[in-house]
Amino acid sequence: MPLSLGYLVKRVVWSVTVIVGVVVLSYLIIILSPGDPAVKWAGHPRGPGAARAVEQARKELGLDQPLHTQILNFLRMVFTGDLGLSIAYRQPVYDVLWRNLAATLELLLVAYAIGVPLGSFLGVFAALRRGKRVDGVLQAMGTVFANTPTFWLGLAIFMALLPSGFTAYGRVNAGLALSTGFYTITGFYLLDALLQLNFPVFVDALVRLLPPALAVAAYPVGVCLRIGRTLMADALLEEYVRAAAAWGVKRRTIVWRYAFRAALPGLVQVSGLAFAYSLVDAMVVEYVFGREGLGRLLYDAVSVNDFRLAIGLLVIVAAFYLIVNTLADIAQALIDPRVRL
Repeated sequence: MPLSLGYLVKRVVWSVTVIVGVVVLSYLIIILSPGDPAVKWAGHPRGPGAARAVEQARKELGLDQPLHTQILNFLRMVFTGDLGLSIAYRQPVYDVLWRNLAATLELLLVAYAIGVPLGSFLGVFAALRRGKRVDGVLQAMGTVFANTPTFWLGLAIFMALLPSGFTAYGRVNAGLALSTGFYTITGFYLLDALLQLNFPVFVDALVRLLPPALAVAAYPVGVCLRIGRTLMADALLEEYVRAAAAWGVKRRTIVWRYAFRAALPGLVQVSGLAFAYSLVDAMVVEYVFGREGLGRLLYDAVSVNDFRLAIGLLVIVAAFYLIVNTLADIAQALIDPRVRL
């Protein structure tokens, strides 16, 4: 077994430390920044009783306590899974977060279903033609894709679709959803439409999802192309690969069974890191396309000083990074017997 108990214990301790750091720093930054969340919680009161209403709201939010007590209370709320009600939405914070996290994850998963296989295949294709013109073109393309700002790319795709009359705005056509009786089950619209056998909504949600997914997919395409090309080029020069070629083993077998298998652990590791990084890209792109998700939620939370929602969102993002990186390490250890965790 490539996993050890010590590795898991260290990961858990490190994860808890990171979460505590994220909560403390984000709480200090948000609370000490201009704006008073108690005013929003009190409903922007006016008149002679406004000061009393705001003071009562401050007590309800726990903002009348000393700062260190506020932070300790908030840490307790985070680790007990109860962040209370959102100031902006007046709903449980974790319910709001899950509804929007599902929208962002749906976009991210579709983007990676496109980006990782395409980038890996192009990397293998370039490695097999290393030193030739097509290799140079593909490497340049990978560099451009990996370094193009996703916000700019999403905006360019959105503007390019305008002349066609299709804007890909939102997650689904509201009129179509109402007329077909569509309702959410998991928050993943594609999955929900399939579960209800609602194919018109499935097609509409997919068509609206593809443009932003292509923008988010640019980064994993570029990274997998560049890294895949390097790993495959090194693997093709290994002694056992050259010996297999000398023994007359079929080219397809050498490429995919021997060389690609050797490059796979590195690709899995890089894909995991890129997946976590792309969460921020997805949050930005979904805002460009007017989709609900964590990006729009963060904007709403910051604009009304909803510190509960903003910090809860940051905790979710940090936990997402930690989980994905851990899973990538475990997957690499399971694929590559030389790796021990």
